[in-house]
Amino acid sequence: MYAIVIGASSESIHAIKTAQAKGLKVLAFDVDSKAKGLKYADEYFVVDIRNPMNIFSVVDGKGIHDNEMIVLPIPIGRCLVSVGAFNDHYGLVGVKLKTTEICTDKWLFHQTMSAQKLRNINCILLEKGQNKVSVCRYPAIIKPRYGAGSREVLRLSCSADLDKVKEKLPFDEDFIIEDEVEGDEYGIDGMVFNGEFRLILTRKKLLTSPPYRQCVGYISVNKEDIRNMIIRSFMTKLVSAIKLDAGIVHADIIMDKGNPFVIEMSARPSGHRLHDLFTPMVTRVDMISDFIDYALGKKMDNYVNRNEGVYIIRYFDMESVIKRVPNREYMINKYSLLKYECNLVKGEKIKVKDGHSLMGRGFFIIRGSSEKEILDRADMVLREYI
Repeated sequence: MYAIVIGASSESIHAIKTAQAKGLKVLAFDVDSKAKGLKYADEYFVVDIRNPMNIFSVVDGKGIHDNEMIVLPIPIGRCLVSVGAFNDHYGLVGVKLKTTEICTDKWLFHQTMSAQKLRNINCILLEKGQNKVSVCRYPAIIKPRYGAGSREVLRLSCSADLDKVKEKLPFDEDFIIEDEVEGDEYGIDGMVFNGEFRLILTRKKLLTSPPYRQCVGYISVNKEDIRNMIIRSFMTKLVSAIKLDAGIVHADIIMDKGNPFVIEMSARPSGHRLHDLFTPMVTRVDMISDFIDYALGKKMDNYVNRNEGVYIIRYFDMESVIKRVPNREYMINKYSLLKYECNLVKGEKIKVKDGHSLMGRGFFIIRGSSEKEILDRADMVLREYI
């Protein structure tokens, strides 16, 4: 049995190792010959994965039949459409092309959700080369139509902010501008089996101040929390709207006085060390492993969420000169860190602008008895570096 990996970044490594542990032979594809996941695969191929025909030709050339393979779900950006095209072409279990098109195009996603009354806000498309830009109301959010990882996402609070955007006209890619929705923001991890949504974990987001509004950490929401019941019902409608029958799904949602609003969602696992580390640690559910089992024919009748306690994964979001980098063992022992990875360099001057500028620095994970406790402990950890 073969497992196909389309996009072999470092965030594919967990899926590759999980598939190999189950006896599958992994074939990995990426346009970048230095992609970190390639060396973990049984075989790898450097091809332009934006064109799924390049992948088809390799698979067909090896004589692999459609009943001898599955596509592993991994964190991936716009090339998710190649995953959908592959599953459609060979009739495999997993996300389909139409779904991936909705998930990777923020304008199409808005139109799809708006048509089903699941997203009631103003949204304007700003096409590449356009010389005029306007806002329906302030505050507003501007972001690339096809962007991922919070790239170029900005909050516009007044006309002066819009004037700064106008200075960049004409755009070299499509953007959208939409109303800002107030409330606490959450990340959602879930799975879909036979069209049925299963909530795995709700994660409350910690965000930087405007204008960039980058996520710098997540706090787990206990499985018994009332928010989960509201989110589970809402996510069921969203999954139906994008026509996802089987696979892993993650979403960004705002809770405004108990009313959920979807920012965006995608039929793939979440990145940022969430699907492969944080979510399994909190819930004892490995979504990659369970998807493989499901694709191979295992029933998921007794699928349950087990998360208990309060956990935080915190990224290093300091915006200053790093004055010291403490010893690893000292930090783990002093603050009872469950996981710790630090790539900060003494004397480095850092600023958070997007997910890429943040995630390479490292992270730590703490478990506690309350949200306040773990936030206080996390702040103590961060103060060690400044």
